Amino acid sequence: MSEENKPADKPEEKPVPAAKPVAPAAPAPEPAPPPSLGTYGKMLKEKGIECTPMALSTGVETIEIAPAQLPAALKFLRESPQAQLDFLVTVSGVDSPDTIDSVYHLWSYTKTDELVIKVRVPKANIPADKLPEVPSIASYWQTADWHERETYDLVGIRYIGHRYLRRILNPWDWEGHPLRRDYKQLVDALNDKNPESFR
Repeated sequence: MSEENKPADKPEEKPVPAAKPVAPAAPAPEPAPPPSLGTYGKMLKEKGIECTPMALSTGVETIEIAPAQLPAALKFLRESPQAQLDFLVTVSGVDSPDTIDSVYHLWSYTKTDELVIKVRVPKANIPADKLPEVPSIASYWQTADWHERETYDLVGIRYIGHRYLRRILNPWDWEGHPLRRDYKQLVDALNDKNPESFR
């Protein structure tokens, strides 16, 4: 047989490397325990004021209180020798996915401690042509006066009992509340609509 007619040599087969063992999957992390009442929540509960623990706000005890319980809760926390939360840092509002929240940050200079209180109004309970309602604390805590006006202006929370609840940042004839999720600024929002407009 001539060299040209000889069958070609088969290429040398290289051994297939063994598959690397698969590392066992890491165990799933255990779910975080539900929040529990902290120091101030327990104080309120002992006084018959119902509150619900929430996740900490940057490490600060946070509780939810029903609107009707808010004045009694703040009065106790301010005047109680055990709490001494006598400085209202701010009142603000949040448009959460399912609720409109009025948020109160309290501070104690004596104890250098703080607390966050949330009053949450379910959106499903708010009529289409109404604003969520929360009791005003401005008559008891003067600091809240302008804070409640700002929250009303930007988030649209009506503070029942406020002596003069009107816009404080936007012009009086502004339409809507700019920090709401569904807020849409009008095309002519920066233009005069009539000679009496303050825009």
